Amino acid sequence: TKLPPGADDKPTEDPAGAAAAGAVTADGAPVVPDDITDFYEKIDKEEEDEDEANLKTVSFEVAQEKIEVIQKRCIEIEHPLLAEYDFRNDTNNPDINIDLKPAAVLRPYQEKSLRKMFGNGRARSGVIVLPCGAGKSLVGVTACCTVRKRALVLCNSGVSVEQWKQQFKMWSTADDSMICRFTSEAKDKPMGCGILVTTYSMITHTQKRSWEAEQTMRWLQEQEWGIMVLDEVHTIPAKMFRRVLTIVQSHCKLGLTATLLREDDKIADLNFLIGPKLYEANWLELQKKGYIARVQCAEVWCPMSPEFYREYLTTKTSKKMLLY
Repeated sequence: TKLPPGADDKPTEDPAGAAAAGAVTADGAPVVPDDITDFYEKIDKEEEDEDEANLKTVSFEVAQEKIEVIQKRCIEIEHPLLAEYDFRNDTNNPDINIDLKPAAVLRPYQEKSLRKMFGNGRARSGVIVLPCGAGKSLVGVTACCTVRKRALVLCNSGVSVEQWKQQFKMWSTADDSMICRFTSEAKDKPMGCGILVTTYSMITHTQKRSWEAEQTMRWLQEQEWGIMVLDEVHTIPAKMFRRVLTIVQSHCKLGLTATLLREDDKIADLNFLIGPKLYEANWLELQKKGYIARVQCAEVWCPMSPEFYREYLTTKTSKKMLLY
């Protein structure tokens, strides 16, 4: 049989399109697109859309003291709960007058992390993982500006408290009258403020407090917080974390961290104490696009000082590692 003119010509191949359609080469190997990053991003988006389409929601009331038990059990049976806060329809808690400044421009991965949190019009509780220098603070400030309810920010040091205050003033319309610091060095008057920034240790402190600190703690516990931002959640001991969440009640909990690795091997606790991982950025991709600095690792050998070397020779093995 004679073929029509041009029917025996080889068609022009489109690697990206062929791979997306599951095509293979003549020897049976799959066709891989040139830009593999874009290809995988497309796959991720399709999977996300499919997950959203298949999501079924049921609701029922749970006793407050049993919430953690239920969350832990649901994770064990591989059906983790997703806590959501319908902040737009919350008329019991007053809105705070805060917005992002026009100069606050979010990067694509920051927008994506916030879409994971606010994708359905409610605020989902969970953890966002961004590498160091990728702008976790701006994500936290934007989340607070979106919810527009009283916000509590917990840090691991007084220095971080000061940094968070500056970040709020830099990226949002909040001024000094709206932001209250509660640390051992700085105790601003909390009455009338919409954002309170403090440390985990200040909340969980069990020793005797000053009268001023006691008044602030009483005020803090009486508030119904719209959102609680938990900075560097991977560094906080599990017992301290539980105590914080027992003392302070909030509708939405957002954990921010650069890594989900913990020294006490209790990273799974974050799933039912805060919520699941909402988003994790690929630091290699961020580095490739110039959002974070390229890391160069180098090993430099140098001699010990006589004092260190003497201590190194006489100390026990476990401490030698610290000296070395």
